[in-house]
Amino acid sequence: MHVVIFEPCPRGHRFTYVKHIINALAPLPVKITLATGPGASECETYTEQLAPLTSRFSTAESYPEVDPTGRFGFAWNTAASLARAAADLRPDHLISPCCDGALEMLGAQRLTRRAPALAGTELEAMLMTASWVYLDRHSPRRWARRRAWAALVGSSPVRTLHVIDPILQRSFRALTPGIASRTVLSPDPVEAVPQVSKAEARRRLGIDEGGRLIACVGRLDERKGVDILIRAFRAASLRDDDRLLLVGTHMPEITSLLESEASDLVRSGRIISRGGYVTDEQMSLAIAAADLVGVTYRRRHLGSASIIIRAAAQGRPILSSDVRWPGETCRRFALGTVCTANDHDMVVRRLREALESSTQFTPHPAAARFVRFHTVENAHAYWSRRLRQRLNLSSPAPLLTWDWVLETALPLPGGEPPP
Repeated sequence: MHVVIFEPCPRGHRFTYVKHIINALAPLPVKITLATGPGASECETYTEQLAPLTSRFSTAESYPEVDPTGRFGFAWNTAASLARAAADLRPDHLISPCCDGALEMLGAQRLTRRAPALAGTELEAMLMTASWVYLDRHSPRRWARRRAWAALVGSSPVRTLHVIDPILQRSFRALTPGIASRTVLSPDPVEAVPQVSKAEARRRLGIDEGGRLIACVGRLDERKGVDILIRAFRAASLRDDDRLLLVGTHMPEITSLLESEASDLVRSGRIISRGGYVTDEQMSLAIAAADLVGVTYRRRHLGSASIIIRAAAQGRPILSSDVRWPGETCRRFALGTVCTANDHDMVVRRLREALESSTQFTPHPAAARFVRFHTVENAHAYWSRRLRQRLNLSSPAPLLTWDWVLETALPLPGGEPPP
């Protein structure tokens, strides 16, 4: 059986998902082709994530990433590129690990009888976010828009739809049973890392072992509220040896803030700034070195946040904003402290409280199932399940489901949110 993984974008951690899918399918009698953009194999992310696996797959670098400046055009053209990959490569099974926007456009094309030729190809895809799900449910106009977008997904040719945000699954169940019946709430995989002490992690990062450390890791931008965290750290009147560690690609607005308003903290070493692409090892060391992990995302953040899962897996408390998946997850599994990101005084206050309590932090039993759900092994079981069914192969281990996770989760204040 020929399986094509369609991922034209090598940026960020897209190839991390591709790596997990390739490893999930490696034990199966399938031929794997990665359909990606020209020059993708020369990217840093390919070198780290996929180069060690080249014996397990071939590449077709003929599907360039579409210009993302216009959301509708990006989605429409990505759908067209996916259809072209299916026509060119003739797979039996096509997997798209990030089909945001493109899936809706495939549905629109089918409704307007302009459906691409996917005949003989079964489509398995994942929606990372689907921004229309988060529209204000109290507005009749926006509720209608949600229903319309849901209808497009329901009309798409996808056979198995993975989501990694429980909010999406709840919304699909409420909006249309047609989507819900094809939707699987899957893990956002986090690899197990060797246990490293706080002191050892700091030594390996070249950071002084004394004092308390707040870490913020990944793409550093305003969407993730990194500026909120920096300003709160500046205003919190913490100890002189308390520091903020920023690791990852700095967007211009964050660089500007560090060079102006927070420049004195950078010069004194209280803000430690490490730019560039973050490897898995660097991310794990930064979390291990921390007393607290900052995740003060703004409201416009959508979907899962793997840094929260990583922090939970390494037993580090988080300071999270109360928005959507991050806020709900922090509360359900007692992962740390929640704040309202647009309330500066609250963020400052909660930062102080979270840092003071970090030395006594013990992971709640509810967090154990949350971490086990998101293991690589469980993710592999989810991504190989449909192909195992098609090949009449049994699964080597039972799936750990989200319902199993929720059996030990804490009740949310105010009850369950509406879809």
